Amino acid sequence: MTAMTRRAGCARCGAGLATDNNSGRCAPCQRAERDRVVAAPEVPATFWSHEPLWRALAERHLGRVIRAYRHHPYHGRQPLPQATVAGWFGVTQAQLSRVETGPPMVHLDRLAHWARVLGFPPTSCGSASRPGATTLRHTSTEKPVLTCSARFDAPTGRSADRRIGGRNLYRGALAHITAFFPPTRQSSALPRPTLLAAATLHEMAGWMAHDSGDSTTGRQHFRDALALAVDSGTRLLVGQVHGSLSHLASHDGNAAAAIAHAIEGLGVIADEEAGARVRARLFALQARGLAAAGRAAECHSTLRLAEVALGQAAASPTPWLSPFDRTSLDIETARCLLRLGDVTAALRLLDDIVTDEPTTRVRSQALARTLLATALVGQARIDEACLVTHKTIDLTHGLGSTVVLDQLRHLALLLRSHSIHLPDVPQLLDRLRDTFRERSWLALPLPTG
Repeated sequence: MTAMTRRAGCARCGAGLATDNNSGRCAPCQRAERDRVVAAPEVPATFWSHEPLWRALAERHLGRVIRAYRHHPYHGRQPLPQATVAGWFGVTQAQLSRVETGPPMVHLDRLAHWARVLGFPPTSCGSASRPGATTLRHTSTEKPVLTCSARFDAPTGRSADRRIGGRNLYRGALAHITAFFPPTRQSSALPRPTLLAAATLHEMAGWMAHDSGDSTTGRQHFRDALALAVDSGTRLLVGQVHGSLSHLASHDGNAAAAIAHAIEGLGVIADEEAGARVRARLFALQARGLAAAGRAAECHSTLRLAEVALGQAAASPTPWLSPFDRTSLDIETARCLLRLGDVTAALRLLDDIVTDEPTTRVRSQALARTLLATALVGQARIDEACLVTHKTIDLTHGLGSTVVLDQLRHLALLLRSHSIHLPDVPQLLDRLRDTFRERSWLALPLPTG
């Protein structure tokens, strides 16, 4: 028999397909998909350090573990269906539903069997320590997680934070700080590279805490970062941390403090030739504070200064600095415009930001979408607002961000008054209630050490 002629490649792995294969997938990939239906897939070791799953394991409640397993972002934007997972255990969907919502399972033989089916690592069952929670690693097949290492990769940490949210990473950042850096009061004699690493990690931990809904812890990390940055003599980093404090003050409704921190940061970096990108960020944050204070003319002039500074910015001179680009400035500008009541101008900006293309900036896209939905409600375009909100829920499945969840709660309040007249709104409100219930783990207290 002659070899079969090959044609288009497999949609999953790219391997060539035989002429009589009309499935679009090669035989190995078809088998893998079938195996996923009849058995739990193999997952990387980092899978088990996901915050909801780890907490359920620590509570030794198998039903909650299974629910967290099904909703893990590793499986994609949609959770694994209960019926599929029930089939792995040889039970019905209704039986699995009762296991997930009922009391903890006490039959040890059944516990052991179900643990084997899901492929629990030996150290995870009933353990109070979180597997793999202290390394920073990011590959094409694994979720980014923090790993405890004296080498600290700031860009990778920020990329992970933007993709899966601060709540999923804070514990690892805190473990890294505790393991490798002394308290800030003992830091003055440390070498400059160590001070830079410690300051940057404290600032990142502050953003992760803020993203987790804990502004008090976030503010303490920012203050520690500021002290370390001052000790390092790195004025650009000092200015950046003032920007973080300005953002937090705006989020907490303190416009005067937001403006003051931005101005102080601008003063620190005034003579820094490489500081255009940090200046752009600080001007944008100052403008947000001015918008909150109702100082519209000053807000607009400060946004123009941010535009000029961003136009002068070259590549970031150091990995210790956070990225600030056109999208970042547009989101800050849209926030200002909405606060000043210019909904039409905000919509023009947000329409250009929001994309349905795959992105690693999940949180930024989610925040842009919630701002867009808010603006659409402001123009009584409720059907469009509902569509954007549905897409935001889809996008943020597994995202550990209380900030985004709070924005969705705000949207729910705005939409509630339209539920009588528009049939799509009650359905969306029901879905939002389910989302808030599913993401209730975000309200749990942050670890303290």
